[in-house]
Amino acid sequence: MSADALTKLYVELTTACNLDCVMCVRRTWRDEGYGPMDWALYQRLIEQLRAFPTPPVIHFGGYGEPMTYPRFLEAIELAKSIGARVEMTTNGTLLTPDMAQALIDLDVDKIMVSIDGVSPEVYGDIRVHSDFKKVIGNFVELFRRKVSQRGRGLHKPIVGIAFVAMKRNIADLPRLPQLAHFIGASEIKVSNVVPYYPQLADEILYDRALYSLAYRSSPAIPDMSLPKMNLDDATYPALKEVFDSTVSLSWKQSSLNRYNDYCEFTQQGYAVIRRDGAVAPCLELMRDHTVYLLGRPQHVTHYTLGDVSQQSLRDIWESPEYSDFRRRVREFPYSPCLTCGGCERFEENFQDCNENNVFPVCGRCPWAQGFVQCP
Repeated sequence: MSADALTKLYVELTTACNLDCVMCVRRTWRDEGYGPMDWALYQRLIEQLRAFPTPPVIHFGGYGEPMTYPRFLEAIELAKSIGARVEMTTNGTLLTPDMAQALIDLDVDKIMVSIDGVSPEVYGDIRVHSDFKKVIGNFVELFRRKVSQRGRGLHKPIVGIAFVAMKRNIADLPRLPQLAHFIGASEIKVSNVVPYYPQLADEILYDRALYSLAYRSSPAIPDMSLPKMNLDDATYPALKEVFDSTVSLSWKQSSLNRYNDYCEFTQQGYAVIRRDGAVAPCLELMRDHTVYLLGRPQHVTHYTLGDVSQQSLRDIWESPEYSDFRRRVREFPYSPCLTCGGCERFEENFQDCNENNVFPVCGRCPWAQGFVQCP
């Protein structure tokens, strides 16, 4: 596969959702409607994917609950018909026993379930209108059916947990492994919250990490490479002091700054299809929104490179504009806006102080600095 191949496609089947989670960007939308992707548009997209030498992974995700899509199971079946690996991110509330069986029968490859608390109280405070016990019960039933039909082992659909960390739920982090064992999950992916409105800025757990030298690399500061060791009463005070000191840290020569200025979407060959057919290069640039970090609002204007209702996805992916965008982001020539300490000059993603005037500039992206992870 070429270095610039399309390897994963996030498909936003719908912007509708049955929950109202406290950290969701949907709470700040003004003009965006809620609804499904047109079925004919989805069919057109799948046909377009046949033109690629190898079909990309199709990940049903975006800013809506995919299981609310009226023809959700048909969408999976159609994606599987071209030989694509199929994944999804879900809140898990609609995973009925019949739906669980259908996902097994359709050979869905992976399900990431968003669980942001390990008690009904913490979970319910974040996942508004959800039911913790119901969601856990749904995945226990999925696990039971997989074991009953296929025996113990890592059978599809593989299950993972997506956890958005913030001050109100970080105490639950140590209990996630036990929960993962209970529901048969083999992966836990922890991300930080993105403060889409001012009140969420008080929930972030990385205000100091934005500036920490431990995550940076510079000829002006030494690098300290640490071995494996216990994290206990004997080591924790010393390790915390080292972490807050003036060194760049590595664990067994794997640097903590390895994923600075690193956009997983461009480096790994991912793209996003909005529910209206627009092609965005990443989740951050899907729609206009504001991020409240460092005491200043940062306005992000969306960036799309075509529309699959008007052009083929392969033509869009291979277009000079999209190819040049991927090259530029991989080089990452942008100002370090996110970790600079705030900027009164540029509050939007149109230019920066490195004289980058080609829209969009990505120096303020929390994904590209390792603070946010996508499922």
